[in-house]
Order: sequence, then C-alpha cells, then structure tokens
Amino acid sequence: MQGCCIAYNARVTLPERISEELLPRVEQPGQYIGREVNQLVADGDWDAAELRVAIAFPDAYTIGMSHLGCQIIYWLCNHTPGVCAERVFVPWLDAERVMRDKGIPLFTWDTRREVRSADILAISLQYEMTFTNVLTLLDLAGIPLHSAERDDSHPLVLVGGPQADNPEPLADFIDLVVLGDGEVAMGDILGACRELKAAGLPRREWVAELARRFEWLYAPNLYEASYHADGTLESMRPVRDDLPVVIRRCQTPDFEKASFPLRPLVPHVQVVHDRVSLEIMRGCPRRCRFCHAGYTKRPLRYRSVDWVLRAAEEGIAATGMNEVGLLSLSTADYPQLHELGARFNERFASSRVNIAVPSLRVDSMLAHIPWMVSEVRKSGLTIAVEAACDDMRQIIRKKVADVDLLEGVRAAYRAGYRSVKLYYMVGFPGETQADIDGIVELSRKVSEARREVAGQSAAVTASVGWLVPKPFTPLQWAAQPPADYFHEVRSALRRLARGTPVRISTPRVERSVLEAVFSRGDRKLASVIKTAWQGGARFDGWNETFDAAVWDRAFEQTGVDPAFYAHRERSPDELLCWQHLYSGPAFDYLRRQYNELKQRTDERRLNPRST
Repeated sequence: MQGCCIAYNARVTLPERISEELLPRVEQPGQYIGREVNQLVADGDWDAAELRVAIAFPDAYTIGMSHLGCQIIYWLCNHTPGVCAERVFVPWLDAERVMRDKGIPLFTWDTRREVRSADILAISLQYEMTFTNVLTLLDLAGIPLHSAERDDSHPLVLVGGPQADNPEPLADFIDLVVLGDGEVAMGDILGACRELKAAGLPRREWVAELARRFEWLYAPNLYEASYHADGTLESMRPVRDDLPVVIRRCQTPDFEKASFPLRPLVPHVQVVHDRVSLEIMRGCPRRCRFCHAGYTKRPLRYRSVDWVLRAAEEGIAATGMNEVGLLSLSTADYPQLHELGARFNERFASSRVNIAVPSLRVDSMLAHIPWMVSEVRKSGLTIAVEAACDDMRQIIRKKVADVDLLEGVRAAYRAGYRSVKLYYMVGFPGETQADIDGIVELSRKVSEARREVAGQSAAVTASVGWLVPKPFTPLQWAAQPPADYFHEVRSALRRLARGTPVRISTPRVERSVLEAVFSRGDRKLASVIKTAWQGGARFDGWNETFDAAVWDRAFEQTGVDPAFYAHRERSPDELLCWQHLYSGPAFDYLRRQYNELKQRTDERRLNPRST
C-alpha cells in the first residue's frame, strides 16, 4: 500500500463525508463514530478553543481506547481552560483504503475535525512496532512526513511514552519529544503554547523556544549526529548554543494529585481491556536487569487506598463496567495492598466487581493475592516468572525461588483459580539448555500443584518472549541472540511440552528482532521505516498484518544491516545514541550491573549445578 498525501474535497462537510463515504464501506464502523459515553468534547468546542490538540494513539481504536495514558492526557487537556483536545487513532486497512480512494483526510474521533487543523498533534509511543503507523497518521492527515518539510500551517508533532526514551529512529519525522511523565509536562506545554500562539509567534519557531524553555523537551532536528567509519556514534550535539547538551526526564512530583480521568470513556466496540484502569503505583523497587520501566520510572510513588477506592467508585458509576484493573509495574509491592484488597472486597463484593491484577512477581506475596480477591469473580492468574531456574532469576535480579511460586499458586487454586499464565523470557546472556528445559518442567509443576488441592491439574500457558535489550538497563550493551537461536528454542519447547498440560505460546521471532533493532537504533533507521511503510508495512504489532518480507526488502534497499543494531554487543566506551537523554541511573552504575551479570553467568557456566 503506497503512501500518498490526501487530496481534499470541499463539496460537503467532513462529518457528512465520513458518514456517507467511509462508514458504509468498513467492516467495523463502530470504531470510527465517536460520541462515546463520557466524551468531553462537544460540537463547537474545537472552533472556540484557544489551543487545539489532537491526541493520537498510533494503533487501532480497539488498542488505543484501552490505553490509560491517552485517557489521562485527554482528561488533562480538556480540563485546561482555553484548550480543546480530541482523539485520533489509526484507521484499519479497509478504512485507510477508502480514505485514500475518496480523499478523506484523517479526522478526530470526537467531532470529526481535520487533524491538520490542530495546533499540536500529540502521539503516544508505546511500542516499536507502531513506528510505521506514525507515518500513516501523518500522511493521512496531510502533514509532511519529514519535520524539515513542514511550515507554520502544520501542527507541532509531539511524542511521548516509553519509546520516546530513545526516539532516534523517528528523529526525522517528529518535532518534539517529551522525556518522562506526561501529566506535568503536558500541562506546561499547553500553557507555553497558548502564550506563544497569543503572542503571534510562528508555529515552526515554537520548536526551538519550547526546547530551550523545558529541560525535559527534546527537539531531535536541532541536534546533529556524527558517526565513526564503523557506523557507531561519534557525537550528538545541539546546533544552537541555547539548547541543553543533556535532556533530563520530567517527573510528576505529587502522584496523588496528578490529573486522572475519573469518568473514563466507554468504547463502542469490544477493546483489549474493557475495564476501569487505576494506576496505583508508579515505579518499581525491583530493578530487574532487563526491565526498561523499572529503571526509568523511579522514584517510587504511590496513591492512597482512599484515592483508589474513590476513583474505583466514580469510574464504575460513570461507566457501568464490572472490573477494575490495579495497574503498576509490581502491584505486589504496593505497600497497602492488604488493606486495599480487604476494603475493595468489603465495598464491591456484593456487586461482583472483579479486581484485575497485572502479572505478579513470584514470591511469598503471591500467596496473599487470592485471599484479597476471593470474594469476587476470578480471572486467570498471570505471573511473571521470567526465568525457569532459580540461579538465573538471581542473576537477572528476580530474586525468588520455585518454592515461593508453588506456594503461591496452591493458595490461588484453593481460592478457586483454575488457570495460570506464566511469562518467561529467553535470550539472556549466559543462558543454558537447563534454562530452556526448565520452562516446561516448571510449568508442569505449576499445573500439577492444583491436583494437590483440587484433584485435577490446572490449565497452564507458558508465554515465552524473546529478549529485546532495552536502553537505560544493564542489558543495553548486550547482543540479542540471532533469530536461528530463538527458532531452535521454540521447536525444543514445543517438543518438550507434547503430552503435558502445558501450552507454549511465543511471538514472531522476526518481529522480536525488529523490536531489538529499533529499541536501540539511531536516526539512520528513518530511511528503513519510511521504505517499509511505502512498501506496505502497517500494524506491525498484529500477527495478521505483519509481513517480515517487507522489512527484509526495506533493509536491503536502504543498505542498513539490522544485525548491527540487534545482534551486536556494544563496547563499554561506545557512545550510545540515547546517552544525551538522561532517563535513569548513571551509565557507570548500569555498566557495573552488566559486568556483574556477565561475571555471574561465566561462573555459572564453569560450575554448573542442578537447578
């Protein structure tokens, strides 16, 4: 599907064209109609606003409507005087074809305004495999793909989210990057942009002014990268003297009082997480050596039990939903978890409202979770094991033992749980065959543990992911194993699981390699992204649309070697392309952690023992 800019048709209004020309021609029109329960924008708000913001999630409506971060920014903007914010998602393939055929520009969901009429297009970057969708958003909106080609008539293209911690692969396409938390940052940006617009400053000049004003705001095109002959980065410097050499992460100082959507939007169609989502804690005390969020989301911040219960009551009353998701990186580390569980059950058990807890760490805290939710409807238990062997878990700093896992799942089975999903990761430095074999063996033990309390085994899914080394973690220097290794592991696991109650689930190997390329990639990858997009790459995170051959051709056509980014060990003295973005612990600390990991894996290899 070749990209091309949209031609405009002014014969009828855009809302009429969407109703008459688009909706009858797509499979699921409910994704595009807007007007959901709790929508904050009414007709006329966009025209009357001093500042207009299009909040975009670069994936389908069914994914974006489940994303709490976008709902937070939507709520914050529309509770800021003088600001109107409307939502934007990526049209599915059938809708994109119709829009290109009919010349319908990308529109906002709330009141169907042209996205290009916004002052700011704010895009949430959650996942590497949405990069081509960002180009779809820009092109359908009639916004030039390259920042350098835009003028004052185009919105400011702003990105944030976890993938913004290394935005270099998208550097050519974006104007500004928010590093860190969005609540305070977005509020400050709105105030500054209203001021700059009222003063008559041309929109393209906002980029440098905002980057100069806020230490956590990065303008990639105002920084120049130079490279050594071997392709590694030589330097990254601002082209203006008034810009910082290092950009520093924004943090929300008062998490309890941070902006939050107390009346969440209710989607028209089934979405990934159809529930009231509450972020009860930000950050994680564990710092597992592979976890990007664990290193970048600190310091730890908590919301009170009173806040959580009040938000749950308001959210349930406003939506009619019957499930509340308690979101954090490690819910078991929430310091008032026992009190929260008890009070939640007391308040909601009679109305059968379910608590959904994200994947749990494997330790004795797990034994208490079933008790806290024993009075409400059960959902499947999801546990992040990461590694099958105790000693490998210690090496990656998930310092727990099998005995704690088995104790916890027995308690869950006694409380009525019948199924468990275990998350593992394959590809850690120093990994051995025992680590691979142990995945099926440990999963089988978890299944059989239910026989001890309920007379029959549990349904267990071993979801095995392939390691993607992330920036700002000790593994940022590590090589991802080659694709052949992951293919061999997948075959071995399926063979070992035959005849057991364990089901093996794995992602596409080719996609995990791409994730590793872009996770630690530099701005030379922009040509690859654009070439793949022009070749038809869309919704690369979806199995039904991902086409590895499109990416293979893009790398070949651009002359970029993906192995250079994914499968190459970085040397200790190499300048990393995200090193000017201060988003976690000091690099010397991370390097010490990585050296310790390698030392312990070497010792483990030389002195193998039963696990």
